[in-house]
Amino acid sequence: MKWSLTIARVFGIRIRVHFTFLLLLLWIVVETRAAAGWGAAAWGVAFIVATFTCVALHELGHSVVAQRFGIRVSSITLLPIGGVAALRSIPQKPGQEIAITLAGPLVNVVIFAVLYVIAVWVPFEVPYYPGLMTLPELPIGVAELMGALLLVNKWMVVFNLIPAYPMDGGRLFRAVLAQWLSYPRATAIAAVVGRAFSIGFVALGLLTGWIFLAIIGVLIFFAAGAEEKTVRLHGALQDIEVGKVMTPVFMTVGPDDAAGDCLPWIFQRGQDDFPVMSDGDLMGMLTRGAVLEAAKQNGTARAADLMTRNFSCTRPDAQVAGVHDAMLANGQRTVPVIEDGRLVGLLTFDNINRYFMIHPSGAARKVT
Repeated sequence: MKWSLTIARVFGIRIRVHFTFLLLLLWIVVETRAAAGWGAAAWGVAFIVATFTCVALHELGHSVVAQRFGIRVSSITLLPIGGVAALRSIPQKPGQEIAITLAGPLVNVVIFAVLYVIAVWVPFEVPYYPGLMTLPELPIGVAELMGALLLVNKWMVVFNLIPAYPMDGGRLFRAVLAQWLSYPRATAIAAVVGRAFSIGFVALGLLTGWIFLAIIGVLIFFAAGAEEKTVRLHGALQDIEVGKVMTPVFMTVGPDDAAGDCLPWIFQRGQDDFPVMSDGDLMGMLTRGAVLEAAKQNGTARAADLMTRNFSCTRPDAQVAGVHDAMLANGQRTVPVIEDGRLVGLLTFDNINRYFMIHPSGAARKVT
């Protein structure tokens, strides 16, 4: 995810913080300092950091179990509305999705239990907020911080298990439906239910003045549609080979060619990234960003000086669905297609989207 900073790496998974999270911390500091001074601002920051540590552990619960099933997880990104784990593929079995989904809330149950035991034994009284509708003030000490975190972890367990896809409860609902229905059909039903809940969240948030709940409702509404499309796309591309979808006609450049010369191909032919070839060998990829930057600086920079070697390749007989998942996870728009050591095509998001427009139900057969 763009505009994110990696702050840690756990089990090979990058923990990243989106810049909007830093804006949230800044807002907390400004508001609490104005109302109660720097001491209150420090405790406000401590509460936000502790809360999002619980969020990160929740997402790590999902991610570690996913890795046990062989699903690679590239990163966890913390946002003001929660955390997002970037799984490189979709769980293929409902049982796997159930286990992955339940792991997150179970982490919060463990955190709650540990905090509760500590609260019983510490020599000071920790406030306990019964129910879920309590809205405590920002903590001003260790006791209040522990009490607030107890409530936060209760919220995270209950709220995440609401069957509003793509939240955890919605994913559980989808996994149960997938025991009897196809994955795309189960996702479509879960998405409809998720949108219904999201509309309810928006209405309740507006009626009660809890704007944050309304914002969450809006985000769930659009996320449900986006994830449903991703699953339908994945289903349509299942068993479709890259050679059926790739473009076999493309422009290549030599290492000494001027990067700016590729500019007309971007807006006239729609090619965004350009293979850099030397004696028939693929040396690197010249990205659209590099070409545009070169064009701003008179366009004479050599392709070899601006190309990237950080890219993956595929084969014509590889499944498009798997390559598409890797493209999303790596942020790679164009994948070179290699056969017998030769570059024979390029696979892009445009190729995949156009194929999906023609075969939205995956009606095409596997190429042999």
